[in-house]
Amino acid sequence: MKEKRDSMEEIKILVLGAGGNVSQGIIKALRNADFSGRKVKITGACISPDSIGLFLCDSAAVSPYANEEAFLPWLIGFCNREQIRIVLTGVEENIMAISAGMDRFRKETDAVFVASDMDKLKIGQDKLLTCEWLEKNGLHFPQYCCCSEESKIEELIEKAGFPLIVKPRTGKGSHGVKRIENREELAFYIGKAEYVLQECIGDESKEYTVGCYVDKQGILKETIVMHRKLIDGSTAVAKVVKESAVQSEAERICRAFAPRGPLNIQMRVNEKGEAVCFELNVRFSGTTPMRAHFGYRDVEAMVKEYLFDESVDDCFRVREGTACRYVNELYMIGEPIGDLRKEGVLETLRPYCPETETMG
Repeated sequence: MKEKRDSMEEIKILVLGAGGNVSQGIIKALRNADFSGRKVKITGACISPDSIGLFLCDSAAVSPYANEEAFLPWLIGFCNREQIRIVLTGVEENIMAISAGMDRFRKETDAVFVASDMDKLKIGQDKLLTCEWLEKNGLHFPQYCCCSEESKIEELIEKAGFPLIVKPRTGKGSHGVKRIENREELAFYIGKAEYVLQECIGDESKEYTVGCYVDKQGILKETIVMHRKLIDGSTAVAKVVKESAVQSEAERICRAFAPRGPLNIQMRVNEKGEAVCFELNVRFSGTTPMRAHFGYRDVEAMVKEYLFDESVDDCFRVREGTACRYVNELYMIGEPIGDLRKEGVLETLRPYCPETETMG
């Protein structure tokens, strides 16, 4: 039985995968959240002591890889030892590993971890399954086929023509994604079941990322639509916009998908003016801190409703604006990376503000 805690006690939060940009965005969102005067301690964990996101936290730890047998026992032990209240992460491998061991995690620790059901996580991870799910549910979808099905490749070429888009069924960002201009370029991928072939939807000027959040009662909260410009598969410029076709289709997708917590939808608008989803991320987004700045505070909402059973309506007050990413540095005094490599855990990190401070 979970023991009753003082509502004003320190909130101890573990952010896994602190080397990744999504988890770093979660850390930034937590730093700017309003928890009604409650003190927050953020512990970052990652597989490498060189992960700079660790040094944006109050304390840090080196974790096993998510696919190692040691990962779940380590996580349970760490949560119990450090009295972690909630575990957050933007790394899909971590989400899958914890979800696969959720029964044990819930039984052996009081920490909270929120994720959608495993079948939905698998749909989000596999771009072929994503297309199949969209089609089955009567939603807009890109014409598609698996690269192992040569007859369907011919049908797709007949329907959509070139250019086409080939991408790994599983993968992150734009890794492995290629625009195919002709049969010669396509030949390399024919017969490879690990790739999916899709029609090319619109162009880069018509790309959007949409944040959705479904609360504990299964209610979709306000969405946020951002028109985005990409560099190397990540959002470089994001503008909050009102785009009715995009928002309407995103809401249809989210209600059909029924996630638990966040759902991030990648879309393009085609020549017919239809918003077409080409990717579902069943997790927080790389634009999480941008969204939080503009009033869409889904990380804060998850902590509030799952730890304190509080209303989250005030976490979704979207305002318009534009966010631009830029290169920055983190300065450290001494050898904290070496100390973390040696000790595995550092308890004395100080919150770091890159614009005004160095970390001592």
